[in-house]
Amino acid sequence: MIIVSNTTPLSELAKIDCLDVLQLLFSKILIPPAVYAELTTGNHPAAIAIPAATWIETQAVNQAERIEQLLQTPGLDRGECAAIALAEELNADRLLIDERVGRSLAQKLELPVIGTIGILLLAKEQRILSEIAPLLDRLIGQGKWISPAFYQQVLQMADEEQSHDDPARSQP
Repeated sequence: MIIVSNTTPLSELAKIDCLDVLQLLFSKILIPPAVYAELTTGNHPAAIAIPAATWIETQAVNQAERIEQLLQTPGLDRGECAAIALAEELNADRLLIDERVGRSLAQKLELPVIGTIGILLLAKEQRILSEIAPLLDRLIGQGKWISPAFYQQVLQMADEEQSHDDPARSQP
């Protein structure tokens, strides 16, 4: 199975100490150098976790001009374009990406996409995780915005109850 990732799903899962969930789900993740650079620059959990994760491999995009073509799409950065280009080039089974513009473009290119929340749902479905509500709450606590309606929808999909101290309710 070929899995390519953009920055955000890896970064978000590193923030909540759940990067290992990806290894359990997919064994190996491929990222382009632009994504590796985004993940390892700065002082954040992914900057430490990604270099240590030997199952996350950096792979260059062979057709660099494809990245430049994709960069013409408003709202996409180099990492997203490189991840989409690599997924296209490898005919990836899944592209891990959260950003709306990137997901939309990837879907137009008929690339199967899944984001951070979808990864958590898949891990619950495969019994890697017993519950995801606390992880959603931790993501929210780390600054990820999840609308109350989507929060509820995700809990329903996961067959989980809403907690009374639902942090999604206190978001701006």
